[in-house]
Amino acid sequence: MDRWFQLFADKKIIAGIFLAIMVILGALLFYLEKKVTSQTLERLSDQLSTALNNQLEKEHSTALRFALILGQNSALSDALEQEDEDKGFDILSEVMESIKLHTDVLIRSQIITADYVIFARSWDNSYAGMPLDFHRPDLLYFQTHKKPRSAIEVGRKLGVKATVPVYHNEKMIGFVEVVSFFESTQEYFDRLGIDMYILMEDRFYETAVFMQENPSIGKEYILANPKYTQSDLKLLNGIDFKALKTARLLFSGGRYLFYEPMKNGEGETIGAFVFSLTQKQITTYAHSDEEDISFLIHLSRNELYNITVKKTLEDAQFQSVYDKELLYLKDVVAPEDRELYLEEARERLNAYSKEELIGIMLDYKVTNEIKGEIR
Repeated sequence: MDRWFQLFADKKIIAGIFLAIMVILGALLFYLEKKVTSQTLERLSDQLSTALNNQLEKEHSTALRFALILGQNSALSDALEQEDEDKGFDILSEVMESIKLHTDVLIRSQIITADYVIFARSWDNSYAGMPLDFHRPDLLYFQTHKKPRSAIEVGRKLGVKATVPVYHNEKMIGFVEVVSFFESTQEYFDRLGIDMYILMEDRFYETAVFMQENPSIGKEYILANPKYTQSDLKLLNGIDFKALKTARLLFSGGRYLFYEPMKNGEGETIGAFVFSLTQKQITTYAHSDEEDISFLIHLSRNELYNITVKKTLEDAQFQSVYDKELLYLKDVVAPEDRELYLEEARERLNAYSKEELIGIMLDYKVTNEIKGEIR
């Protein structure tokens, strides 16, 4: 009897030890899996942030490039100097139609007077003569700066605004501005199946009069997305934004949410970009051969070309931003505008020394064979 009891006791001890080992192993595996998941999410958060900044940089660069070219249009500056609003609108409309025809890119541009009044607007000239001072405090930047800039700003509507001051006889007579509303960035992430929400802080409600009908998200934000569903609103209104801002990522409403602050030209936080991914997307990403955003984001040949050209142009030594952007356009200028473009390029580059031109050529598209000599 004692022998059976001892055997039973030994089995209980063995089973207890085995159970304890299984519990420890289970806890360890859970910890390791949770740690890997946390690292995966943090890595993905960083890569989404990088992808967003790259896309926004493209919007800034594109807007600034066209604004700089418009700023060099003498007919536009003459119309502004002569206060001829109709002439300004006609010129602006013709240029925008030409860009749309040859590049299939929709550009919104406007001319603003030195005292912050809308002079002409390419997409809707019914606002000509309307003052902007209350809605555009960012324009005060140009009271002490001459350098053009492109930044996310709150006006009557939140968007990317590339602004170039226009001078006549060294006196500033107004601004040329190109505006975009995150369309290309939104479309980029839409193609990847990644939901991106654009949120403006609610404190700008009185300023952004064209967004006053947009949905409010809690008491903190106004949704800037032109398209949204009730599911989107339910998800956004269920977010603890205080926790999301602190952690940068959060699981809420069955989705993984990633936070990126939105800053204006002065570096002030004015809103947020929030990404939403499903568990399936996270799992696919985590089990890819390489945990890299490239698994989700595929760069086209043209995008790679643009990135390479932009990098080489940044390395070259230019006397102004306009000169750099002018050279960047050499591969996309329309055939009928080629002679005008070459004339402008020759005039700008004649101001450079031989050594400066050599430096530009060595940095710009070094794979091209250059024949002849610099005179």
